[in-house]
Amino acid sequence: MTQAQKNTVKKLLWDYNFTEEEFIEILDGKKELGSFNKKWAVRRAVEGLNYYDLIEVVGFKTLAEVWPSIRETFRIKNIKDGIDYVLRKYSLSASR
Repeated sequence: MTQAQKNTVKKLLWDYNFTEEEFIEILDGKKELGSFNKKWAVRRAVEGLNYYDLIEVVGFKTLAEVWPSIRETFRIKNIKDGIDYVLRKYSLSASR
């Protein structure tokens, strides 16, 4: 993880007592701490990062894998529509 990625992840964790490395382990599915699991980490990243940082930290594959199971937990329609659009657009691009 680069220093820039660490700084990005650190912004997500301002109210948690996790290190950047622990968050990445949770995000990668290598570690769970109670209810803090991969779904929680992706949701936290979607809520707290802009698109470019989200794709850099979470990755398209992980976002596409987890999104269907967390989509309905978002109340903000713009977030749902935005992630749906990105997943649809890049899934189509890859299949052409």
